[in-house]
Amino acid sequence: MSGVARNAVVFPLIGAFAAFMAGCAVMDTGAFTRLQDEMVGLKKEMAVLKAAPPPAPVSAAERADVGEIGAVRRSFADLNADFDRLRTDQLAATTRMDDARTEMQRISARQDEQDRALQEIRGNTDRMKEIEKRLAALEDRIGKLAAAPAAAPAPESPREWKSPEEMYEVAVGQVKGGNPKKGRETLSDFASRYPDHKLIPNALYWKGEALYAEKDFENAILTFQDVVDRYPRGEKAPDAMYKQGLSFLALKDGKNARILLDLVQKKYPKSKAAEMAKKKLKEIR
Repeated sequence: MSGVARNAVVFPLIGAFAAFMAGCAVMDTGAFTRLQDEMVGLKKEMAVLKAAPPPAPVSAAERADVGEIGAVRRSFADLNADFDRLRTDQLAATTRMDDARTEMQRISARQDEQDRALQEIRGNTDRMKEIEKRLAALEDRIGKLAAAPAAAPAPESPREWKSPEEMYEVAVGQVKGGNPKKGRETLSDFASRYPDHKLIPNALYWKGEALYAEKDFENAILTFQDVVDRYPRGEKAPDAMYKQGLSFLALKDGKNARILLDLVQKKYPKSKAAEMAKKKLKEIR
């Protein structure tokens, strides 16, 4: 505390004391003694106040330290704010990264699907080439069979028929009834007499069945091929192709047999012959 401040406190105390003494002149001796003691105590307190050093002023260095602390606190607050912003940006970046990873997985799945489809297409292409190669070999074999000497023509039947249909029915009955040679001769006679009849495709087919029953598999193949070539949309075409496959199988030519059995399913998928070909393929593979 400065000297001016101490004087401002001391002088009013002295004045108050003097007034008090004047007013108390008539008081008794005991009261006067107490006043003297109080006055001594006040003087001691005044002496202590006068002897106390004035408070040290705040130095410029301390003020600078206080300012630096404030600046540090503000910097720390700014760093915390920056850290919060960085954490928010990191969360956003993580979310974007997860989205990108999910998209990459979808792209990879689509790529795998496309690769599988491409491999399947390549496999089908290779299989088609193999089938075409086998068909070429089969056509070559059929051509060689066609160049072989034909069977001797059947003699004219002396029997008189009431109608073409009767002749056809009798011939088929002979093939089914265990006389394939006689049936075949009758069918050949039928084809010679009625070349434009609607039953000609069936007559050719049963002629092939007769040759198959006689174990003349090569000529059976040629006869069945005649049905397929001349009447590809006829009801006997699928059956003729199926029996060609069985004929090759009987000749121990499993390769061409499988080609024909597979071809029946592709060309006539809804036919009964296609079902039989599918079953037969499972047996021989």
